[in-house]
Amino acid sequence: MGRDDTHTSTYVEIDGREYLLGHDQDRGDVMSRIAEAARSEPAFVDLSDGGRRVSVLVSHQSRVVVTVRHDSAVRAEHDPLDASIADWDL
Repeated sequence: MGRDDTHTSTYVEIDGREYLLGHDQDRGDVMSRIAEAARSEPAFVDLSDGGRRVSVLVSHQSRVVVTVRHDSAVRAEHDPLDASIADWDL
């Protein structure tokens, strides 16, 4: 194994568009800024994935979903060679 199974990635989906939240951004802070924007007049919320910065206009009508995924679970889902031998149909 040898992998760090505690590493996670956070995805913020706003009105059906998903953004990877950079590890340099605090999930709680981003969620607070989104909630504040949803309670007030429409406001831009900045998201960064480290390589790019995106400003998203959030209003009280925006649909927001925050998902935290364990990177090891994402790898196993997409990498058949990383799956357990018990999962194989031999």
